[in-house]
Amino acid sequence: MFNASMKLGWFGRFMLGLNVLFIVLLALSHLSVHVSPAKIWLLPFFGLLYPYLVMANIFFIAWWLVKMKWLFILSLIILLSGWDHFGRTFRLAAPNAPAEEIQSHKLLSFNVKNLSNENVVLLNKDIRNQVIDYLRDADPDLMCLQEFLVIHPDPLSFVDSCSRLFKMPYHAYARYNEQSKRQVDAIIIFSRLPIINFDRIPFDEAHNLGVYADLLMDNDTVRLMNVHLESVRLKHEDYRFISEFDFQFEEKQGLKDGVRQIFRKLRLAYAKRAFQVERLSEMIRTSPYPVILCGDFNDIPTSYAYQQLTRELVDGFRESGRGFGNTYAGVLPSFRIDYILYDKMFTSYAFRRDLIELSDHHPISCLISKRIH
Repeated sequence: MFNASMKLGWFGRFMLGLNVLFIVLLALSHLSVHVSPAKIWLLPFFGLLYPYLVMANIFFIAWWLVKMKWLFILSLIILLSGWDHFGRTFRLAAPNAPAEEIQSHKLLSFNVKNLSNENVVLLNKDIRNQVIDYLRDADPDLMCLQEFLVIHPDPLSFVDSCSRLFKMPYHAYARYNEQSKRQVDAIIIFSRLPIINFDRIPFDEAHNLGVYADLLMDNDTVRLMNVHLESVRLKHEDYRFISEFDFQFEEKQGLKDGVRQIFRKLRLAYAKRAFQVERLSEMIRTSPYPVILCGDFNDIPTSYAYQQLTRELVDGFRESGRGFGNTYAGVLPSFRIDYILYDKMFTSYAFRRDLIELSDHHPISCLISKRIH
């Protein structure tokens, strides 16, 4: 029987205060998906902490249960109120498969990190070849790649050779950088389905961008969008600071400067992505064709960006994925930032994430088909 008495010693009051603090922080995390970072720039950071705030509140539920106090209800209520957020990051159900008579198409999205796991100046051809081999063996019908960089005497012929190797005769791309003639630095779509039209999706002055292609799919026209939303743009010194964070405390000024620098870059990226997703949302709403949206969003499921884009589209991971589904393999590997979203006329099967180490992202794929009503 739970103790109904609210008498707490000093330590109990201390724990209750901590509990209330983490409840408030988790509530702010829930709120962060509804407010543009361009308006309140601090909220996205609470969304970033969502998994840890959930664990903290689970701890307090267990703590008060052990102490036989009804106070566990406080954390339980805030967790249940954000149940949808938890469903964005974890899925229990096993991947399903379409019936044989249903026409489906395999769709793959992958940030290939310049086709190399090294610095752009020191391109690793072995990694590049392994990425190309993986894409060939994956055998998709539609493929959306971000950060597809080719340094080649004739880069366009290399792209054509990739089309032949992948057995995907159609492709469309938009360049991140238009200056060099000896490279293709692009976001690209490869397709086995005919492409009847394509265009660039610019994001004003931002380096990141997107491309869309109108495809003939099962007697219908579908608009496939491949986007790479605003990056945080961490440099080598930022990654080094994060990886060596435990050793920074002896140099207080260096610690302060490093944290401030990363915080500033995160804040700027959040604000830019807010404008980008608002533009994308408008393009999706006004599209003459049903939309499939793939790409590297550089943002987590408990974010304003995800919330806006899934107002119109279904998340493939939530419909047919399994587990946590985190796709970023960099210094903060606990996040899902790559997505396959689609119009409600479609459904997906067998969503998967391949844990290969050829990029700082994991590729994702699923089978997609028209929904049977």
